[in-house]
Amino acid sequence: MDPNVRLLSPEPASPDVAGSDPVAEASSATALLRRLGPSEKDSVRVWLLSRLAMVATTWIVAWTGFGSTGKNPHGLASVWQHWDWVRYQKVAATGYQHDTLHGASYAFFPGYPALLWVVHFLLRSWVFSGLLISLVTGLIACVALGRIIEIEATAVLGKARARQAVRDGLTLFAFAPAAVFMTAGYTEPPFIALTLWAWLFAREQRWVLAGVLTAVASSMHINGLFVMLALAVVFLQTRPRGVRGWLRGWAIALPLLPVGGYMLWLKHFTGQWNAWERAEQIGWNRHFTLPWQTLLNTLRYASAEKVPAATAFEYQLEIVVTFIGIALAIWLGYRRRWAEFVYVGFSVGSLATSHVYLSVNRETLTWWPLWALLGIWCVQRSWFRAVYLTVAAPVTFTIAMLFLQSRWAG
Repeated sequence: MDPNVRLLSPEPASPDVAGSDPVAEASSATALLRRLGPSEKDSVRVWLLSRLAMVATTWIVAWTGFGSTGKNPHGLASVWQHWDWVRYQKVAATGYQHDTLHGASYAFFPGYPALLWVVHFLLRSWVFSGLLISLVTGLIACVALGRIIEIEATAVLGKARARQAVRDGLTLFAFAPAAVFMTAGYTEPPFIALTLWAWLFAREQRWVLAGVLTAVASSMHINGLFVMLALAVVFLQTRPRGVRGWLRGWAIALPLLPVGGYMLWLKHFTGQWNAWERAEQIGWNRHFTLPWQTLLNTLRYASAEKVPAATAFEYQLEIVVTFIGIALAIWLGYRRRWAEFVYVGFSVGSLATSHVYLSVNRETLTWWPLWALLGIWCVQRSWFRAVYLTVAAPVTFTIAMLFLQSRWAG
């Protein structure tokens, strides 16, 4: 694999050509595909095929998921307008509001609503703007994840078998239990795309690019700071010497700017330094608890003691994936992969010490070491891929169905 990470984009159109030429456009697309390596082409194929699965799921739910007596199906676009997406769309359209109902939206960082506003300005449809962002950034994320898996697999399996690990790891990622959030208008696709490319650039010691991408990711999600800490570990592992050596990594601190800037703006807008923390409590009852208390609280939810049975199922899933995350962090520590350990450890730890396990299933999508490890396992253990998909497929469809029906899906 060429160690130089290259950003792939088609050649710009010649300014003296009037109108669009379908033949030229097709040739440009073909030329772009030829620039992709074998594993990158596999990444594109897996992602696009998985989108067909989501289209099929959308169609099924629109026709069958809203009662059996209606003459017409539910709107295909409307089934995607639920939960966090509604808040993102409102922030993008009208900005942050002071009212109590909307106060929880302070928990959502402004980066994604800003991106949504820009795409909507061009596309003129909120829901399709969100879906398009996820489609494009999800593809970019898959290409980056494919490269990461290839690097890891080549070191373990050799180059000859690394491509199969890429295919398998990406397939497991694209059909993960939380896969619906890679299609919906959520922050996961752009956040993952930005952080995975930042990780690749950091491996090449291209600190400015890594820092800038992580800063943009941090403008969308607080977990960008966890990525920043992981990149800082990668930088320390280069053993910088002297003032000049240390200054090479200055850009790693850039994610502090959007996060700090947003907190200062919230202080000005609300008059409270803890506005973001209060928003988390208002909207989702998120506050620090001891880890064993968090587990006990989640068990009560999972047993339907505090919520309906249909909602309890999601908390059962949260417990499973939380312990998978804990096991992954322990394994990374055991293997002395300290940078990934820091990221996964903070990611799991922050959710395992909240009131209940919440959105951990979605968080698994951002754990790139997990998908690299599972891709390698699929090659080392021929039975693993079939077992994973057998267990994950019904869960993936169920979570997608719950979300599309506007029922609690984590």
